[in-house]
Amino acid sequence: MSKKNEVITINQTQMPVVEYQGQRVVTFSMIDQVHARPEGTAKAAFNRNNHRFVQGVDYQILSQDDIRTDLPDGLFSKFAPNGIVLFESGYLMLTKPFNDDLAWQVQRELVSSYFRKPQTAINELEMIARIASHTAQQQRQINHIGEKVDQVQETVEQIKRGTIPVGWIGFSLAATESGLSNAKCRTLAEQYSVPTQSITTLTPDGQPRPMKVVFKEDFMIAFHLMMSEAEKRGTRWSHPKMGSFQVIGWEDKQ
Repeated sequence: MSKKNEVITINQTQMPVVEYQGQRVVTFSMIDQVHARPEGTAKAAFNRNNHRFVQGVDYQILSQDDIRTDLPDGLFSKFAPNGIVLFESGYLMLTKPFNDDLAWQVQRELVSSYFRKPQTAINELEMIARIASHTAQQQRQINHIGEKVDQVQETVEQIKRGTIPVGWIGFSLAATESGLSNAKCRTLAEQYSVPTQSITTLTPDGQPRPMKVVFKEDFMIAFHLMMSEAEKRGTRWSHPKMGSFQVIGWEDKQ
């Protein structure tokens, strides 16, 4: 649909803003007026080169109904059986032979100020909504970072107090949980890339002691995966990554 009652000034000539199917268009009469050419010049140029224009791409033929419903009043005679409008490509092709200084100036103004609509500034409410959304997102990120910092600080404090962080266990307890020996627990963690870390705990008499811990959940997942791959040989088990090993109480864990 066309924008009703909107006009634009090109070459000191006021011309209506005409849109069809979402694109701005011009008529032969509008071209003659803005280029200061005798009436009928644009239409004659179009008729001479009609075979070079593609309907639906460069121009469109509008019916009386299209003219009446989609275009501003007075653009075509109400008695006209149809009317031709040109899209940007059609206008540029039609005015290609116009080589005088005025033609170059008008072409530039029409392309930059008419055919290519200026960007519409977003309204104030939309701007406020965008700012609020961005602020909320930043606040969520800050809160998330704050939670991570708190977790790290808690882990550090636990280490200072000689306690093991939540979710982590020493390899002695891992051996008890799995039934593997302490050495095989370390082999399992290494072969299956289970997260481990070195911490400092306190002995009963308050002395610091280094200790290696493993993340329990990942360790037990790796353990059960390894056992599903292992082959039983008598009272022992065999696995390509683990070698020969025993699992105390494995039958009770099933």
